[in-house]
Amino acid sequence: MGIFDALAASTQRREILKLLSEKPRTLKEIREITGISTSLVSRHIKKLNKTGLVNKKDSHYTITDKGEIIHLAMEKFNRIVNTIERDTEFWEIHDLSKIPLEFKLRIDEIGDYVVLRSEKDQVLRHYKVFSSIYQESKIVKVISAIFFPSHPQMFVEIASKADVEVITTEKTLRTLENEYEKELKAYLDNGGRIYYNDDVRFTVITTERALCVGLFLKDGKYDTESGLLSYDKSAIKWGFDLFEYFKRGAVSYP
Repeated sequence: MGIFDALAASTQRREILKLLSEKPRTLKEIREITGISTSLVSRHIKKLNKTGLVNKKDSHYTITDKGEIIHLAMEKFNRIVNTIERDTEFWEIHDLSKIPLEFKLRIDEIGDYVVLRSEKDQVLRHYKVFSSIYQESKIVKVISAIFFPSHPQMFVEIASKADVEVITTEKTLRTLENEYEKELKAYLDNGGRIYYNDDVRFTVITTERALCVGLFLKDGKYDTESGLLSYDKSAIKWGFDLFEYFKRGAVSYP
């Protein structure tokens, strides 16, 4: 029996591995904490030992380095599953293909999020909530392939009182140059920075207060009826790290 089979086939073995990740324990301690019979604990320990996940030292069982790695990976897997299952519809209907793999694997860091949904007569309800957050923030990092006519003047005002950086597509930047030259200049004069990166195909706005996410639907249209919001510190870090990832591949303007 391999490692995967040994753990996938038994929640009790996973429970024992988790206990041993905390500290070495005796057979009696494992039995008392888990409520599993002594004979069954012994059988589970034997399998965990055979796969190299657990060792015995004197009267105590300890997790091995390999066992610790496997345990952490399993915990990570569980957190990712819990994150997605918190709102499975949101993840199923959206195009996640442009989010880098390393950030998909960190999706659990989004944490205790909520999905803001609009009724048919409340299009972009989530956008209004997002706007209220970053207009009151001191640090605003924006990655967005979407352009709204209200954006230019809004970001002129935000840049006058906050540290603002925007990554958008070259097409959007050219629209700003051609149709909002005055606002673009004022934004830059106020200390705002802007970059373009054509790999951007979503909206992620991160401030010191929150993470705001808007996505395209799988049919190629931008979703104007739902957006994700999280105030967790880990989510904010995820957003700032994602911004730096795309900034490294972006071209600075002007």
